[in-house]
Amino acid sequence: MNVKVLAIVAVVIVVAAGGGAAILLMKDDGDSKYRSSDLSGRLAVFGNANNDDYLDDEDLELVGKIIAGTEDKAKYPFADANNDGNVNDADREIIQKMINREEMDIKYLNGNKEVKTVGYPIKRAVVVGTNATMTMQAIGAVTAKKIVGVTGEASKDTYLFSDVMDLPKVSTSIIAADFDKVQEIGNVDAIITMASASYLKNEATFTGAGIDVVRISSSDGLEAVSVALTMGYLFQLEDRANDYAKLCDDVLSYISDKVKNVTTENQKSILCMTMTNYVSGIPSDYYELTVMVGGKNLADWNTTTQRFNAGDEWLLVDKYHADVMLHYHQYSYSPDYYKSTEQKAMYEEYQGYFAKTQTVKDGHYCLMNSNMPAIVRLAYTASILYPDIYGADYGDEIHQKYVDGFLDNLSSINYDVTKVKFILTDDVFKS
Repeated sequence: MNVKVLAIVAVVIVVAAGGGAAILLMKDDGDSKYRSSDLSGRLAVFGNANNDDYLDDEDLELVGKIIAGTEDKAKYPFADANNDGNVNDADREIIQKMINREEMDIKYLNGNKEVKTVGYPIKRAVVVGTNATMTMQAIGAVTAKKIVGVTGEASKDTYLFSDVMDLPKVSTSIIAADFDKVQEIGNVDAIITMASASYLKNEATFTGAGIDVVRISSSDGLEAVSVALTMGYLFQLEDRANDYAKLCDDVLSYISDKVKNVTTENQKSILCMTMTNYVSGIPSDYYELTVMVGGKNLADWNTTTQRFNAGDEWLLVDKYHADVMLHYHQYSYSPDYYKSTEQKAMYEEYQGYFAKTQTVKDGHYCLMNSNMPAIVRLAYTASILYPDIYGADYGDEIHQKYVDGFLDNLSSINYDVTKVKFILTDDVFKS
């Protein structure tokens, strides 16, 4: 079955300045409780018949119309709740149980667009991967004590991950989980990990023991909203996930409106870097973010990244001379870390890989803390490229809303994002 779930897309408009796409989402109708009008299937569970963000009576009504022949089932792949190729009374019965929130096995679409089955609801889960951990924070699963174990790497940032510091550690690696350590925790329903095959290579060991493995794409650009809504449903945290979707929808709506002010005359060119010395290509999530805000990304290769080694010359040619170089790398949320000699040394090391480029020589290199969800990185990218269009403080504004609404451990201590430098430049260290 080929199910295409567009994670956030409801209406797409094209940026005149550079052929990039931005996304416009319908907003709530004035009710006090936000309800998205998105119909792209962001809630990727079979039974969400009408492809919206909710599992409710509207799904039952649509299934009834499909059975009666007044709606085309081909337009509603999630209407086939048991994924047997037919839409009939059996699907209607399943959807009714889902609406009632009864315990059952549910089929869903994972981060690799594969149809999988998971026991509902997930009550006790172990998380493998920092991006997956951030998703669990955002939907409130950590605060609700539904997360009972994490990888050791997930607690290195004692600020961002202070709420999981005391949880059992199932490995010392960000990508692995030791089966015996998970068993020691006891009564674990599921392992939540990333879509990449490099994570949890011993998956069969867990599934063989009756522990579901849920692979998500929370670092995969803006599909993170679909992930949040789907995980919010599976963990019975729909309200929190819906609030997160609203934050994302608001940002996307703002971006799609403001990007109209980007023209061929004021458009900025950009290249993105990740890890140490890798330059992001067209398939990269980072490429996507720059294009959405109206940037002209100069990458013209069809691999996710291309490495720039010492002695290489290919990035030094004129066609790759960007107005801005934006390097994404994880570092601590600690208010003092950016002032440390360790952080300065890291900045100088990473900038040094590209020191021969004209962009760095011109002083237009930025290092962004990528320990943030895609929607926050999008806001910061907008404010870096076009401060006069989006607002120089737009990144901090959205980041603070994210912290206040979805990082319970930081909001409880009145964490102020303006006291920390999430964008590092030469000027930061000079001051």
